[in-house]
Amino acid sequence: MKKYIVSGLLFSLSMYGEKRNESVVSHQNILTITQKDRHVEEGPRYGAYIHSKNCSFEVLINDIPVIKYNDDSGNSLAGSYFQLNEGIFKKGNQKITIKMTPGFNPDQKVLESLLSPNSEIQLNIVKSFKNQTGNPEENEVRKYSTSKKKLGNSPSFEDSFTFFADIPYHIETLENAEVLLTDDKDKLQAIEQEVVAQYNKIRDIYRNGSWSALATLYYNREKRVAKQLYLLPDEIKHRWNDYVFRTNTDITSFDIKPIEDYKMTFYADGKIVCLQKIDNEKSALWGHFKRKGKDNVTTTYITLYLYRPKGTKDLEVY
Repeated sequence: MKKYIVSGLLFSLSMYGEKRNESVVSHQNILTITQKDRHVEEGPRYGAYIHSKNCSFEVLINDIPVIKYNDDSGNSLAGSYFQLNEGIFKKGNQKITIKMTPGFNPDQKVLESLLSPNSEIQLNIVKSFKNQTGNPEENEVRKYSTSKKKLGNSPSFEDSFTFFADIPYHIETLENAEVLLTDDKDKLQAIEQEVVAQYNKIRDIYRNGSWSALATLYYNREKRVAKQLYLLPDEIKHRWNDYVFRTNTDITSFDIKPIEDYKMTFYADGKIVCLQKIDNEKSALWGHFKRKGKDNVTTTYITLYLYRPKGTKDLEVY
């Protein structure tokens, strides 16, 4: 039985329904348009069953982060399933990059400084589809393991391999995106100022804006994901309802922290940029919320990637 873990490109939070007095006209219009633009052909879904031992790791497809696992308790993964389609943009060879870092020592209750000889990760890439009889079928596409590689006494390990994906869609978003990463320090500083300004703009929408303004920001992203995952109307609606927001009637307090203590990180060969907290490398757009009737406060990190379409001036949500 598959154990599903949400992709790194999705929000690591939940939505509890907007207030009845919140305008939903724009929300409904976006939902209708997204359903209209949905890719009509359902193709194969690619995923990975992952086993890990004594390590934290990140998996990227075509230099896009899709999976991130932090070992903060000494636990391992035993065949957990991750979907990969959000990192696949067109038919052809897909590059998988694995980045490993040391795991947690449960005996000493500290994070190890070096990988140990028994640190390991295994990926089984599979293709799920409906066969000619209409029944679901799953085939193994590629198997990868670090078991025979020397990992011990190193603070990190990185390796890459490829697999072929036969999908019906072609996402051109990043093909038409500007390369933001540069060696020019002045230009890099200017880009950082733009990124911080955009993060603060979106932070302000989370704190004071309308749900419709938030939905408009994420429309292009949701339209893209709907194609990549072959989403049905109900599934599209569910994703829209997964956005947590200050107007949720189930939330009694909602606080997004200032954008600070961050580092700027680039992905997709320099076309995507984000801000990550220095202490844990999670999104610099983060905060706390409390549910009605609950005493505990939940910490939430809002994944936010930005890019600039060629020929435009503003950074947009990827």
